[in-house]
Amino acid sequence: MWCNNCCLCFPVRGGAMWLGGLVIVINGIGGILLFLWGPYFFSSTMALIFGGFSALQAATAGIAFLGLCNWSYMMTRMFVFVEWLVAFLGIARIGMMAYQLQANKDWISSECWGAVNDKGYTPMGTAAAFYCNTPIPTFIKLFIVGLVIDFVLNLYMYFVVWRFYVRMRLYPFQKGVALTYEQGLYEI
Repeated sequence: MWCNNCCLCFPVRGGAMWLGGLVIVINGIGGILLFLWGPYFFSSTMALIFGGFSALQAATAGIAFLGLCNWSYMMTRMFVFVEWLVAFLGIARIGMMAYQLQANKDWISSECWGAVNDKGYTPMGTAAAFYCNTPIPTFIKLFIVGLVIDFVLNLYMYFVVWRFYVRMRLYPFQKGVALTYEQGLYEI
């Protein structure tokens, strides 16, 4: 069946582990960048909230990764029941970040030219040089596209982990024989 694999080339468990690792890396780096350079684009409180949410997404992906590595029914079940809330909050995060970036675009451009440089950022710094050399509307669009790609990866990882969870839970019954839980794990 088309949904019993990941990206049409990996088995469900291996593909979900690969996606989980990718999501951990992407959201971990995103959270660190938001903690470091988020106040450049948002208020410091909003930057902490957005960075903390990226860390939350990385943590839930870590739960899925560990659950898949250990064939843990409980950890995959916990991920399946928690991730839908994280995905719902992810939609709100995309909307809030897009709104905040659009509302702060004049402030961001004035930071690039040094008119309101009270936070210690210099246009010659590593991050500010990239941000300031990119036109602000283009940068905002790229930022939002990156958030949407991150959201789609999280949803696909949820789907693949859910498929593995369902197979792990129902496989002994689908097989038509009375297997114990441990025997069913080795049959998947």
